[in-house]
Amino acid sequence: MSALWSQECHFSGKYNRWQCIARHGNRQFTVKTGTVFEDSPLGLDKWLAALWQVVNCKNGVSSYEVHRAIGVTQKTAWFMDHRIRHALSMGTLNKFSGQIEADETFIGGKSRNMHTPNQARKISGTGGKDKTPVMGILERGGRSEPR
Repeated sequence: MSALWSQECHFSGKYNRWQCIARHGNRQFTVKTGTVFEDSPLGLDKWLAALWQVVNCKNGVSSYEVHRAIGVTQKTAWFMDHRIRHALSMGTLNKFSGQIEADETFIGGKSRNMHTPNQARKISGTGGKDKTPVMGILERGGRSEPR
């Protein structure tokens, strides 16, 4: 399935979106297409930080807290809070169902492949200390609900 998908869709860096070869309604799409984040010029880094704050705060979170934490204006934080709360009340943030696979890795250069001056400058310790952690989650055989 993934090989077929990668042959039918390609990433257009100029427009920062994906495009399918097959003709259908959503031929061009982005990562935010079909979500509550869709019509916003804000990046997912800010949306996910605000979502994390709203979901993890027991008594609710004010727009001023979100504004200070993620570095947007208070008006933007208010808009984000309301959109997230509306999505949570409507149940549009679908939960996983079925079999879930999760994996993590660390991205970064190997110290043995670097020149000695770069190695001394960039690597300060062992393990994944100076690398970027990345996690991926995949759902297999879950319920398929129409959007």
